[in-house]
Amino acid sequence: MKFAVLADAHIGRSIPLAIAEHRRQAFENAFSKTINSIIKFNVEYVFICGDLFERRTLRPKMVQFVHDELYRLAIELEKNHGKKVKILVIRGNHDGRPESDTLDYLKHPLAEYLHLFSDSDPIYADDKITVIGLNYHDKLERAYNEVIKPLIKELKGLKIFLVHGFIASYNNVPPYSSSLTLDDLSEANFDYIFTGHYHKMCSPRKLPSGGWVLTPGSLEIYDFAETPDKGYYIVDSNKQEFHWIPIEPYHLMKQVNIDGDKSRPPSWYEEKIIEVIMDFINELRSTKKEGYLRIKVRGKLSEGWPSDINNEYISELTQSEPNFLWFDIDTMDLEIPKETQIIKKDIADISEYFLELGDFTEVINEMHLKTRETLEEEASTLTGLLTSTQRIPLIQDWLKFFEEKKFKVEKP
Repeated sequence: MKFAVLADAHIGRSIPLAIAEHRRQAFENAFSKTINSIIKFNVEYVFICGDLFERRTLRPKMVQFVHDELYRLAIELEKNHGKKVKILVIRGNHDGRPESDTLDYLKHPLAEYLHLFSDSDPIYADDKITVIGLNYHDKLERAYNEVIKPLIKELKGLKIFLVHGFIASYNNVPPYSSSLTLDDLSEANFDYIFTGHYHKMCSPRKLPSGGWVLTPGSLEIYDFAETPDKGYYIVDSNKQEFHWIPIEPYHLMKQVNIDGDKSRPPSWYEEKIIEVIMDFINELRSTKKEGYLRIKVRGKLSEGWPSDINNEYISELTQSEPNFLWFDIDTMDLEIPKETQIIKKDIADISEYFLELGDFTEVINEMHLKTRETLEEEASTLTGLLTSTQRIPLIQDWLKFFEEKKFKVEKP
């Protein structure tokens, strides 16, 4: 038997919002390319290991898109290979919760090719395989022990476990994240364990029990921290062969870090940013793709402020390249020199700009001075900003002044 194993399609993802439609298009394109690719293989089962959708609230056309693509997959596979296919799907953390499951939108009495696992009925079985599907749980280990372990003895035939969660010592599990262990899975004596939630492809690993665990990764680049290695697996259970099928991302999506090795003027960082942008533009031209770029600037300034970096010229560069869809320059980690933090000039009397407000101009001037003093004494040395806790007393003072003052509006 042959299986297709995929996960984390995230249909409907629209972040960054500035390029929302481009992002939605990229994820839909990746899903369609995956369907086109699977159709070429003589598979009998397709396993989708969670996060088919990006969130519970979706545009109806996105749900229709997924419904149509899954239907096309089932019809084309039967047409090309003469076999009916079964598509089995578990719920990921982005697909919602039991009481509000996005996958419910896909249910249809005539969709015999589709099986959606529920928390109350986590087993699918036919004359060839038995599959346990564990939908996403915040406490993965507890759910596994309470729901899955009691069912393991009932499994017959080829035993498969689908889970949307991390596997410790196999996936690189983020700190404080719930996970299962390879020892737990080996004791269960599954033949195959297919996992989602981890967006990076992991090579198949054979367990001491003789079974296999694999993570296909996601189908499209989810954020700027990810690499473009995206795709899915084709598994031949008879030969115990695993073929990872790459899916080329629709856009170029890259994050580049610029690190100052010592204190540098804004012009130095500006030159480095321009170099990165020109390299990216050349990459767009060579690949003939559209793309977006994020630049993180870190280090120390020898003078001036991050705002002294000429963003106007940088914007002109990006706008001159039609395939450059979006860019972002993050200078939050750029440290300003201490002497720059002190404003060496007299503090202006801003009350002259609010003379029409009468004696309330004195309040405005008082609050302006108080805010300046607070910034000088308490603001972050990195960002020049106050924390929310530091801002609260200032906000409360403003509210008090406005509540005490009644402004009269002259009638025309």
